[in-house]
Order: sequence, then C-alpha cells, then structure tokens
Amino acid sequence: MNKFVEYRREFHKYPENGWREIRTSARIAEILTGMGYQCLMGPDVVHEESIVKFVRPSDEEKAEQMKRAIVQGANPAFVEKTKGVSGVIAEYDTGKKGPVTAFRFDIDCLPYDEPQEQGFRPFDEAFISTNPGAVHACGHDAHIAMGLGIAANLMERQEPLCGKIRLIFQPAEETFGGALSIVNQGHLDDVNYFIAFHDALGNKEGEQLLSHSMCCGCKDFVSARQLDVTFHGHAAHPCSAPQAGKNALLAACSAVLNLHSIAHHAGGLSTVNVGEIQGGVAPNTIAPEALIKIEYRGEKKEICDYLEKRIFDILDGSAKAYDITYTYDDYGEVPCGKSDDAMMEIIERAARKVPWFKEIHFEGCVGGTDDAATMINRVQQHGGIGTYIGVGTDTTGPLHNAKFDLDEDCIGAAIDLGMNAIREIHAVK
Repeated sequence: MNKFVEYRREFHKYPENGWREIRTSARIAEILTGMGYQCLMGPDVVHEESIVKFVRPSDEEKAEQMKRAIVQGANPAFVEKTKGVSGVIAEYDTGKKGPVTAFRFDIDCLPYDEPQEQGFRPFDEAFISTNPGAVHACGHDAHIAMGLGIAANLMERQEPLCGKIRLIFQPAEETFGGALSIVNQGHLDDVNYFIAFHDALGNKEGEQLLSHSMCCGCKDFVSARQLDVTFHGHAAHPCSAPQAGKNALLAACSAVLNLHSIAHHAGGLSTVNVGEIQGGVAPNTIAPEALIKIEYRGEKKEICDYLEKRIFDILDGSAKAYDITYTYDDYGEVPCGKSDDAMMEIIERAARKVPWFKEIHFEGCVGGTDDAATMINRVQQHGGIGTYIGVGTDTTGPLHNAKFDLDEDCIGAAIDLGMNAIREIHAVK
C-alpha cells in the first residue's frame, strides 16, 4: 500500500462535515509543510462572511472541533493555525514567468453513519469512520490523497516548468459556500487554467465511469438552490377549540404536494424536491409550526428563475389557505457551468499518457451539481479555461450511499494525470 492510499484511509477514518473539517485541514497542512510547502489556512483561505450564517459554526462549536481534532491525532500547532476555519491552499512557484494553474480538491464528507458490517472493506481493514454522523461516501477522501500526491510529485520533479501551480483543498462542497468563500477571497482571479477531479462520475450517456476509464470534462452542471421554510401557525386543542388553531403542518403538507406538481420546464432539466419535513408538538395539539427543506435545480438560470417564482407562489398560497405566515432561510446558489473544450483537449492528451486509462471519454456527465462550477465560472470570467474531470473507479455502491467504497488504484492514476496536465501547461518550451 503506497502512502497516498494510506492518506486516503486516514482521512476516511476521520471524516468531517462541511465547515467542521479542522482535523482534515490541520493534517493536510502538516503533510504539505513536511513536503516543503508554505500553506495558507483558515481565514486566509476563505472569506468568512460568504459562509451562510445558518451553516456557519458558532465560536463554541469551533472550539469543540479544534479539541476533537487534537484528540484524533492532529498536530496542535496546525490546529491552532486553522483558527477554527477549514480550508488549505498551497502553491508551487517555479520562479519562472508563466501561467497559473489551480487544482481543486474537496475535503468534506456527508452527514450520516457508515455501516459497521463484516464484508465491508473499511470495517474489515479498520479504517471505518470513527465520527458519528459523518462518512466519506462521495470519495472526497480519495480527492485529498490525489492532491497530496500531485504536491509530492511536484517537489520531486526533474523537468523544467514555468509559472505557478496552486493546490486548493476546499471545505463544504456538500453544503453551501465552500467554493464561493474561496472565490470571494480572490484566489481564482489570476488563474489561467483550472482543474477539478471527481471519482465515479458518468459518461455522456450517464453510465458510471468504472476503473480504467475517465472523462476529460463535463458540461451538464445544473444550478442548485436550497430553502428552509418554516410555517408559523397557532396551537390549540383539536376538540375543545379547533377554531382557534391554525395548522402549520397542514399548510406544509399542502405546499409539499403542490411543489412536487410544478410542471417541468421545456428548456432543460428542472427538479424540485422536498427532502425533509418536521412539524407539530403532540398528537392532541394543532401544529403551531412546521419546517420543510426544499431543493430546486435548473440547467439554466431562466429555468431556476421559473422554479423560484412557482415555489413562492405555492408557499404564498398554502400560507394564505391556512391563514398563517411563513419565513425562510435561503442558502444561496450553486451555479450551472461548463468545462472548456480547450482545457478538455489538454486533459485528453495528458490522459493518453497514463497506461491505467484504457477508455477515455472526451465529455462526461456530472448528473447534478458541484460548486467547482463557481470556480470554473470565475476563471472563465477572467479569460481563463477550466474543466471538471471524471476519474473512473469501480465502487461498492453509488455516490452518497453509506456503503460507498472505491478502487484505490484510481488515486495513482489521477496523480499521474494531474502531473501530465501540468507538463502540458507548464513545460518550458
């Protein structure tokens, strides 16, 4: 087992949810510093005001996460450098004039438990998650290892290169604001070439990319938004004074049914989903409050605008029908985006030099959203080009399944691919 697979398993064992990746950040910085890098950490990486207030950890929670990081083996000096804020950036500067290339590696996990079952490799080989309600079920542990591998190879390089290579270890991809917080700190403004990796994406037909396959970029990012809507009613006894009650739970249920009845938009993919509903206080009390969590996605901005109008029409109507009010928290937008053909052509040339890749697809499929699109968009706005690469891997389940595990050979292949891309871009002519 090579050290980058060992790193993947270490980060798998200690997963951390978005904006809580303190041990993860401290260990990444410690490893990179040991290689010879100087690292930006915490508030130097992210623009804290860009973190949506209702997903931002409190000062007390930051302190708790920092304590846990140390208990779980992080170096206290690097934990202190986080200042309770996750994210790490390291840069390799060749010292010669040339382009700036940025790599993005997401570092957060998903908020559920990993099954402790015999026959499941993380359990059998003792790298199962030790943190309740946290599991690397989307391969971000492997992405971290890929980034560390590219960093190590850069330090060991022999051929002459020019320009700068920036390695961005981004928090909170699975929530909101991770990429935006780094973009708003200006770290993408001078980037000419942008590359993000993700394992287990699909080919253009939507079929999973398996081991020994890859895609050079994706163009099907959809815009995604999330709302937490709370209906405010009035509690009363359902028998003795039902006329005094205003049932927030019924308003929420009415809204849910109608939200799922919104007509699709002919202009492209459009989805609305209510993934969670909470409400009421007791069986013999008219529910005074109810919460629904809504996510909606559109392939184009005009589709999201259409969905937004219909959603708020329904929320207004449901509240009015039951004579109640509602409030909502808006998480903001993860935008749509597209990889650039010119960048994908560079990646295709780089991939053909990696023997592990037997099947190379020029274009692949995200099948949803990734806030790497925020970074791609910023690079494109400043005249640069970018891509979102799919690294194929056999898996034990789909992405976002608690029993997700992957073929660790994909890590080495991605490292080789990244280094070949650097040579294509930064080789001294």
